[in-house]
Amino acid sequence: MPEPETYIFESDQHQRHSYEISTAGLTHRPPGRKSITVRWEDIRYLDDIPGLKVDVVLNDAPTIIPLYYGTRNFGALLTAVCSNLAGLHREKIGTQTFKGSLAYFVHSGLVLGVFLVLVLGSVFYLYRFTPVWLFVLTITLPMALYILLQPHTVAPEDEMLVVRDFVRTRFIDYARIERVAFDFHGDRQAAFLCILVHLTNGRKIKIQRFENLALLFIFIQTKWQNARGKAAANVAPAQPGNQP
Repeated sequence: MPEPETYIFESDQHQRHSYEISTAGLTHRPPGRKSITVRWEDIRYLDDIPGLKVDVVLNDAPTIIPLYYGTRNFGALLTAVCSNLAGLHREKIGTQTFKGSLAYFVHSGLVLGVFLVLVLGSVFYLYRFTPVWLFVLTITLPMALYILLQPHTVAPEDEMLVVRDFVRTRFIDYARIERVAFDFHGDRQAAFLCILVHLTNGRKIKIQRFENLALLFIFIQTKWQNARGKAAANVAPAQPGNQP
């Protein structure tokens, strides 16, 4: 049995929270209170409060376990929690399509709108290929391309992961995925969670500002693990060679 993993959060008031991850469940040791241990089966859902914490909501108890963003290696903590939850109903989970949040689409629309106004305005009121025109294009084009290439719809299907942005649709075979993990985007004042899908070629797919990001992670992790299990089962056993 693997050793439990421990993660520590210490608040500005020097109050220490400890989280312990094991194959059986999650243990939270809050400051000045009795420790709480829950089985993975007792967790109902995770509620992300951007910039602050992720609440672990239980099935039959009013107790909520807060996983604070400030926890050391918080991405690894949340990855471990969601990976264990993904293993509960691996053979029963269906398919679902996830979309970016309303705030994501509003932000994207505003950025692209500003880009079009600046570029079209510069075309009509400035001479093209002048230093001023090139400066306007230089400061607006990278941001517009960044927005256009950000995933807005993700569908973890049985055979592949489908990722759509404003330019293209990518069909990613699960054999190309090396691992899936949580990370932060932004800074300490405006941090929010994202999912990093690490591919075997060294590239990464960043998924951010989605509704139910934790549930999306569980779906991706489950489908990926199922695909790996099927691939391993389909590998024929090696034939023994002739002994010298």
